[in-house]
Parts: sequence; C-alpha cells; structure tokens
Amino acid sequence: MDSEFLYQSRRWDGATRHDCIAPNGVVASKHRLISETGIKMMKKGGNAVDAAVAAAFMDCVVEPGMNGIGGEGVMTIHLESGENIVIDYVGRPGMNCTPDMYELEETSEAGWMGWKKVKDDANINGYKASVTPGTVAGLTMALERYGTMKLKDVILPAAKVAEEGFVVGWWTAGHIFNKMEAFWKYEEWRRVYLREGRFPYKPYAFGEAPQTLCNPELAKCLRAIAEGGKDVFYKGWIAETIAADMAKNDGLLTLEDFAAYEPIHLNPEPGSYRGYDVIYDPTHSGTTMMQILNIIEGYDLPEYGSAEALHLVSEAIGLAFADRLKYMGDPGYIDVPQRAMVSKEYAEKLRERIDPKKAIPIEPGNPWEYESKYTTALTTADKHGNMVAVNQTLVNSFGSGIVIPGTGILMNNAMYGLDPSPNTANSIDGRKRRIQNVCPVVVLKDGEAYMAMGAPGGRNIQVSVAQAIHHVIDYGMSIQDAVDAPRVTRQTSTVFLDSRFPAKTRDKLVAMGHDVNYIEPELKSWGRPVGVLRDPVTGLLHGGVYSLLTGFESMAVGF
Repeated sequence: MDSEFLYQSRRWDGATRHDCIAPNGVVASKHRLISETGIKMMKKGGNAVDAAVAAAFMDCVVEPGMNGIGGEGVMTIHLESGENIVIDYVGRPGMNCTPDMYELEETSEAGWMGWKKVKDDANINGYKASVTPGTVAGLTMALERYGTMKLKDVILPAAKVAEEGFVVGWWTAGHIFNKMEAFWKYEEWRRVYLREGRFPYKPYAFGEAPQTLCNPELAKCLRAIAEGGKDVFYKGWIAETIAADMAKNDGLLTLEDFAAYEPIHLNPEPGSYRGYDVIYDPTHSGTTMMQILNIIEGYDLPEYGSAEALHLVSEAIGLAFADRLKYMGDPGYIDVPQRAMVSKEYAEKLRERIDPKKAIPIEPGNPWEYESKYTTALTTADKHGNMVAVNQTLVNSFGSGIVIPGTGILMNNAMYGLDPSPNTANSIDGRKRRIQNVCPVVVLKDGEAYMAMGAPGGRNIQVSVAQAIHHVIDYGMSIQDAVDAPRVTRQTSTVFLDSRFPAKTRDKLVAMGHDVNYIEPELKSWGRPVGVLRDPVTGLLHGGVYSLLTGFESMAVGF
C-alpha cells in the first residue's frame, strides 16, 4: 500500500465462523457438495478413506477449474491401526519428453514459476502442456487398499452431479471469465465451460433461475470407471480416446504412457514438531513445510512480539524455499538430500544464520553433510481414528485448456511445473515427475490422529499449512481460527504481509530490513487451508475452512 495515504485498517478478532463440531465424522472442503458427499459415505458405514475418495471424485466435478480426472494429486492417510500412508499420484510426462524439447526465449515467463519463457507458452496451454493424469489411479488405489466401499458407490454421486449439473458460484464463474481470452481458441473448452458456447455463467443471478453447469460426457466417463475400474481410464476406451486426440494434435502422450502409469505408495517416516508426529509426503512440498517447522521449533514464538515472531517465521520460510528451489527434484531421477533437509541438526545449522533483530540475505544452505535422504484440498476424519488429507490439481486454472472430445475430460498443464531449461534438479525428462506444491498433512498426538490439513494456493500451500499447524500447536487456536488467521508468505525475497496485521507490525519488519509488500489478503494467494481436528479431551471432531476470500464456497460438514 502507498504510504502517502491513510487506509482503513482491517481487524482480526478471530474467525467469522465457528468450528463445525460433530461426534461421528467431519469433512472440510472447498464446496458444500464435496463435504456432503463424504459425510454421506460415512453415514452409510464407510470410513474416512471412503469419504475422502468419494469427496475427491465430487471435487473433480464441482471445482472444474481447480482439478479433475485429467489432473493429479497426493493423499496422506492415518489409519486407526496406526499405519501411515502417502499415495503420490502426481502425473508423469510422456516417455519421449526430453530436457531440450521446448524452444526457449531469452525472457522469463510471466507466471508464478519463473522459468525461461517457452515459445508460444507451449508448456502452459495446449496439447504439449499435459502429463499422464494420476487422479483416477491414486483414488482407486486408496479405495482398494484402505476403503470399505465399492468403487461404484463412491463415484456415482459425482457422475450424477456431472450429468444434472451444479449451480455455478462466484469462484468458478470468475475463473471461467479469466480464462476466456486464453482458451477461446479451444472449441471443446468453449462448448463445455461457456453457456451456449459463448457466455460466462452468471453466479447466483439475483431474480433469475440459478445457472447450472452440466458435463454429461464426463458423467459417462465416471460411470465407465465406476463399472470397469481404473483400467477403463488407463488401458480402455478413455485412454484410447485421449491418445488419439493427442496424436492428432501433436500432443505428448501415447497409449503406452497411460498403460505404464502407476501411483507411488509410501509408508513415510514421520517428522516431528514440539512432540507431535507430522505425516507428510517427502517428495513434494512436505519437505519444505517440514523444514519451516523444524526451523521455527527452535524459538518460543508466543514469547516474542508479533513483528519479531513474524520475522523469524519469514526467515524460516525463505531459507526453506532457497533449498527447495536448488535441490528438489524427482528422487527417482536425481539425488535429493531429503532426509538432511528435514533433519533437526540441519535446522539448527540454519537457525545459526538467522539474526532475531534483522533480515539476512537468503541463500541455499548445504544439507548434504546431514544426509543419512491452482489446486484444491479436502480433509476427512471419522470417529474410529482414521484421518485423510487430499490435495488435487490441474496446476493452473483449467489446466491446459484442452478438453478431450467425447469425454468432457479437461487435461492438466503439469509440464509447466518442470523447468524447461536443462541441467537443473527439476528439468524435464521422460516420465519424470514434477515437484508438486501439494502438501496434505496428518498430525498425530501420542500416536493418534489429531489434525489433518491441506490447502490450495501454489507455492503458498506449504507455507500456509506450516503456519496453520503452528497456530494450533503454539497459540492454541481452534481449527477455524488457525486456517483463517492472518499469515505471512514469501519465497526468497519479498515478504507478503497480510494487511490484517497492524501497520506498526509492517513498519517493524521494514525496520529489520525486510522488503515488505503489505497487501489485502483477497488480492494475494495466501494458501487457503482446510482442516479437521480431534479434541483429545472430548473426542469430538472439529472442522474449519478458509472463509475470507470473496466468492469462496468452502464448507466443513459433520454428523
């Protein structure tokens, strides 16, 4: 904000919603229909995994700009048996992709990745931007191994809504409007996502009948998967249809790429934060999130003033991102010091660089000596002690813009997440995964499920999840307050400060040497967490969702 003027200031006295509190089950998500679908599964006798899979398929329908069965994701699970699981269903590029496949320009691209610009934005829009989708394989694996219900039972609610349509809200309508210019050239995108193929949908039009978005071809695909399982998508007519359209338009994916796709199943080693176990995916943003928590664990943050505590959190974020941007890549293709980056010893070494009174230059550390190795989110919990966190994405809003004719499937643009320049940790290679920003987390207290957390928000996902966990554990906030509370975000340079912090906090951070952008939270993607928490005293489940952003339809639902 311009210091020449005096602005009306925001006030943070706590969230404007109460926690959703229920004894049997809670689902917190980005849309009422998603949460209700998960709860219906639990009411029918399903567990939190059944609820998560059903909710995730519904998410693929009612948040079409954010995710879909043409996308990818990660799921983190804690079972009442004590087992911890991560299912990584991030997509993979075609086998024929190479580090030098795109023609590069001298400038940097204008988006949020900061790579070299690819000619014609071929890695962002169109047929050369997509990887093999992982969503169907990941969700079906979770259900088969850890759910109790049949695939048909968890998919058909989503198919019904795709067939009959859902009322378009401000969030989806706004994303459609924002993509009209870029995707007007794609006939199938216009046909599916524009009213009469020409007009954006009117959200909640006053005095008019609600406008509903239907995708009957997507419904047909969902019903086929419900009957025939994932093989219909990866080896059957859906794969054949996508591969044929790719071949016709010089796309990157073949039938062999679909047939070869498998999710990655992990039993991860937990991290820890102040005595709580933290279950996260070590390959993607979980490592950065855990590194942030490890660094700030060395400070008694409630004992600091607001600006001083935010300074320490900001420095921890900057140091973790410097390492992320230098070292992180697909560990199946390059050596990544994953264990070292999340070790307590390395965090202690990084804390030695932090000055509590002034900002430091942010540069990558050297973790090797400590080595021994646009998105949506939902969380579910049941009364038995199972908890699940899910993050899914198409990467950018509406992905590549390519809707495959005859299927209603919108393809991701995950090639954008791989560095188009060669010789970096995250450079392109055949079937090499990009390093995702998704960060679904489950926190355990005394070995039992305590909290599940996830968020959309690009590179702010891991930052928002780490701070929401910090808010609960360090400040004793409720789950709703924790996800709605003002936060700070950065990568390695500019600190973005939520304007709900008072101006004196901003001024102290500036005096410490930070480059501060004091900004309205509606104008910056801070990450938009959703979470569930089990009260260890009452046993009741609490759900909360980020509710500040105008037009959001997030809702926690329980029974």
